[in-house]
Amino acid sequence: MDDVTNAQRALWMVLITSLAAPFFASLIDVAMTLASPLFDFALPPRGGKPLGEVAVSAFIWSAFPATFAALVLLPFVLQHGTYDWLHAAVAGVVAFAAAQFVWPIAPGGAPALLAFLAGLIAIFMRKILINGGILKP
Repeated sequence: MDDVTNAQRALWMVLITSLAAPFFASLIDVAMTLASPLFDFALPPRGGKPLGEVAVSAFIWSAFPATFAALVLLPFVLQHGTYDWLHAAVAGVVAFAAAQFVWPIAPGGAPALLAFLAGLIAIFMRKILINGGILKP
């Protein structure tokens, strides 16, 4: 792994995060929709949408914050080859807030809880990238 440059790590980190984080966000959204009696307070109204449409909508919407979070973390990877879990959490929450500002989710729900989940997804993505050998531990 000594021949891998930080630029290569950064490229793969951005590409994988831009695709995998929205996938995990859509899985969490589907799980919360399936457990709707417990999570009705957190999700915006669905209007009787089919579960597949819910998943695809979550994937498409979360592509912007995932890419934004990856780009925020890019300088750390270019300089150090990795980033801390706290950097990941902050990038995930800030990216969710930016996406909520640009493309608001339907009124209702608990955006603070969803932003927290975005931070957890970013921490989880960091762990996946470290285990995959893309980021330095």
